[in-house]
Amino acid sequence: MAKEKIRCTITSADLETAYSCDCQKWIRHLAANRLKTDDLHRLISGRFPAGRLFVPDMMEFLRKNDAYLDRFLAGRGGIQRDDHLSMEYASVRHLLNREFPELVAELAGGEGKVIKRRPGTVDLSPLAPHTRKR
Repeated sequence: MAKEKIRCTITSADLETAYSCDCQKWIRHLAANRLKTDDLHRLISGRFPAGRLFVPDMMEFLRKNDAYLDRFLAGRGGIQRDDHLSMEYASVRHLLNREFPELVAELAGGEGKVIKRRPGTVDLSPLAPHTRKR
């Protein structure tokens, strides 16, 4: 069976340079240590994490083991503000569902909160003068 990879692609704003790296170790590290759960929840939902430190932390973690990534980042001065980052969300979901089902259940349980209404009815008669058609 082929080793599954989770690709994170860094593309410059002018589309001249692009680099794709495997971030499976980073996702597995976060899930195993229950770090950045909000960012993991966004990844499972198919959105890129909103945390400002997610990308720099990931790059710092990955560049220790990936000499090509280290050279790519050093050659262009790191991640730029206008770079476009994308990740394979389906691969992230597959990895987390397979190896960390309890974490996925915990994250999924947090999004399904039901807002309960107060019992009884609300008197809307004071708003009646404001709802007339003009």
